[in-house]
Amino acid sequence: MNFKPLLFLFFVFNSLIALSQDYNYTLSDDSLVNFHASQKRAYHATRTELKPKIDGRLDDECWQQAGNWEGEFIQQQPRQAQAPSQQTEIKILYDDSYLYIGIICHDSEPEKIRDVLGRRDENMGDMAGVAIDSYNDNQTAFEFNVTAAGQKVDLMHLGEYGWDFNWDAVWDGKASVGDSAWFAEMRIPFNQLRYANKKEHVWGMHIWRWIDRLKEEDQWKLIPVDAPAMVYIFGDLRGIENIPHKRNFELLPYAKTKYLPIPRDENGSGTNALTAGFGLDGKVGVTSNFTLDYTINPDFGQVEADPSELNLTSYEVFYDEKRPFFLEGNNILDYGAGNDLLFYSRRIGAAPGYYPEVDENETLSMPDQSSILNALKLTGKNNSGLSVGIINSMTAREHALISFSDLERKEAVEPFTNYFIGRIKQDFNNGKTVLGGMGTSTYRNIKDAHLEYMPQNSLVGGLDFQHNWHNRKYFIDAKSFFSKVSGSLEAMTSLQLNSRHLFQREDAGHLEFDPDLTTMQGWGGEFRGGKRSGKFRLTGSLDWRSPGVELNDVGYLRQADYVNQGANMLYWVNKPKGILNSYYIELQQNHNRSFGGEKLGDALSGRVRLQFKNLWKVDIFGGRDFYEVDTRQLRGGPSLRIDGSNMTRLFIQTNSSKNLFLGGGPQFIWNDDDVTRTEQYSFYMQWLISNRFSLISNTSVSFQTDNNQYVMQKMIGDNREYIVGTIGRKTFSTVLRAEFFVTPELSFQYYGNPYASVGKYENFRKVADSESTDINQRFALLPIETADGERVLLDETRTHVIRNLTLNNPDFNFQEFRSNFVARWEYKTGSTIYFVWTNNRSRYENSYEPSVIKSLKGMNRVTSQNAFMLKVSFWFSI
Repeated sequence: MNFKPLLFLFFVFNSLIALSQDYNYTLSDDSLVNFHASQKRAYHATRTELKPKIDGRLDDECWQQAGNWEGEFIQQQPRQAQAPSQQTEIKILYDDSYLYIGIICHDSEPEKIRDVLGRRDENMGDMAGVAIDSYNDNQTAFEFNVTAAGQKVDLMHLGEYGWDFNWDAVWDGKASVGDSAWFAEMRIPFNQLRYANKKEHVWGMHIWRWIDRLKEEDQWKLIPVDAPAMVYIFGDLRGIENIPHKRNFELLPYAKTKYLPIPRDENGSGTNALTAGFGLDGKVGVTSNFTLDYTINPDFGQVEADPSELNLTSYEVFYDEKRPFFLEGNNILDYGAGNDLLFYSRRIGAAPGYYPEVDENETLSMPDQSSILNALKLTGKNNSGLSVGIINSMTAREHALISFSDLERKEAVEPFTNYFIGRIKQDFNNGKTVLGGMGTSTYRNIKDAHLEYMPQNSLVGGLDFQHNWHNRKYFIDAKSFFSKVSGSLEAMTSLQLNSRHLFQREDAGHLEFDPDLTTMQGWGGEFRGGKRSGKFRLTGSLDWRSPGVELNDVGYLRQADYVNQGANMLYWVNKPKGILNSYYIELQQNHNRSFGGEKLGDALSGRVRLQFKNLWKVDIFGGRDFYEVDTRQLRGGPSLRIDGSNMTRLFIQTNSSKNLFLGGGPQFIWNDDDVTRTEQYSFYMQWLISNRFSLISNTSVSFQTDNNQYVMQKMIGDNREYIVGTIGRKTFSTVLRAEFFVTPELSFQYYGNPYASVGKYENFRKVADSESTDINQRFALLPIETADGERVLLDETRTHVIRNLTLNNPDFNFQEFRSNFVARWEYKTGSTIYFVWTNNRSRYENSYEPSVIKSLKGMNRVTSQNAFMLKVSFWFSI
């Protein structure tokens, strides 16, 4: 009797039963996805006495004899829960000090393997790696990846699809390409992980492979693309036993020399400057779970310059942190609400805030930033789910040097300052519930009367709570914080009048300026919640700041005095259909008010993203601001109504796995007043000339007309008048990068950012009825007359001069060029030699150049400032 048909029916029947059951993961509408995501895979590592040579070949004796190779990967994208196009195998070994990982990435078309060299932590070409949840907290993990070209990419997982690529561990990883596969080999020191001190360990583990030409991701344990988080779905790494527990002591001393050629003045005088310096960075393993990072006299001369920007708004420009000490492992210190942060590390070591007045014949030399004397950072998480993060840093008292002839004097421009930041979080219910708190303190030791405009003390404290349920499909996230800032009468007056607060606003009944104030207090918060997984997602938020809240001593506050409500709806389809691999549609609604209840605006926006099977992408944006009442535009004056506007944007990207990758598109904004409008065109290019040499450019050109641009305010008689104008502005900016890699450890990188912006003011008007819906009643046109060869702006009666436009012309022509060249050689794991050349040029003129391209060409007439630096660091562990 033939039993094969019966066996086949038995197999199908049991499969259908399995697929119909209620598995742990039930968030997908595809039962096969739920099935694979619910399987709890486990890999058992094998102890070895044979140590491999890390060369990416996997031909050592240990790889041949010890442990087992394991495969059966599954595709995550583009065809989720289907068999992968190529097979992958893994093996994991360990000894007392290291975890050894070998990955064989089979490929039936080895000539198409993309072994592209890029910067460390940059996803380039084919990749493979492993993420390890050594806390076993279902939230955080340490990930180690190697590209097919042998470059290392390491990062930390931070809960709900947050990643910290700034975390850089000291480990070894190599790769090689064979005739039917490429191979990845890693050696990860246990002291680079954080784990409990016990006999037997069970860690969460995720292993993945990326096939760049196909945009395919294959996984050892499926994590669905619509999952609300990653780490809680990891498989297990078992079998690691009896690894010795020892404290980790890492030291990274450095020495540097810096040469500053001083440009000659018109008399031919100038002195070159040569300086030298030393410093020390290090890590101490306080316990197996907690690490103390420290730095003494740090130097960050190798980091890229900030991008150029000419800011005409009342808001502070936010710049990303780029300094390694303040980037690495700072996930625990993150406390953000809306656009604001309780800890903004750029405050530490920022440029001095005071600029001395000097006579025409005096020369002023200012420090670029406040010197960081030292910084300590304690971070970690214990077995009970308690996370702790602490930073304390001190910056020096800084002086400006003012010289005239052979005479020199110093004037203090920044006081000695101590910064403290503390953060705790406690996990409950396997990380589904988190309760946390944060506190910051800033103390300035102000000894100079002219620096008393700065607050002396500031304290900020906050609480946060998050709860997830139904496999993290639904969530609520609540945060609330309080601030208290103290200082002199001058400091508190300056703070109240600051553009973040504007207590002097004459039309705000809930605000009152207090000239006798020495302490200012306030609070803020954010509440979010909703459904964040599956095809259909819906979230809502409420974000608020009281008028007196202040974070900017060591945090970032864009604006106080508001209550914002928002809602977001997303429909996301990840299954290939027709010519599409995936697509999503997103809608967003916002309603804004002041803390006193003033209606400030309503807006709707939408976005559609289409990803095609040829791996091109198209993004289509659209939006409508129905109106805006801007409480900041007149810099302390009444709120100004801005008429409604429409926005549309198109952005197209080609296949990013090709050697030439292009992207670009236009954006248009047009206002109901038929004057205000913006046209912006962006273009991105990434050209892989070879697997070692690439050129990247990101360019934007904008043409803007703003009918509501603030110009000035002035007392005319007994009234303070606010003047606006129509500005025509043209801006060109491009970021250029050229990168050449000799090996993954030896590279030459160039960064250049030419920037030019020109603007012309006309149609000057006085603000009459600032919130009128009729633009003719909102403004009153002001006359301009010419007398004795000078253009002057007059009031409506032509009896008062508001501004001499010849002597005080608001038009501008701004050019800036920032660049640096970095040669980097990691001559030993963790030890690096840098050679850095920095070249900067900048000029601002109160004149108008009609062509922004001609303005850009005029950059060669601007005197350049050069700096050359050689820095050597040496890493060792004891």
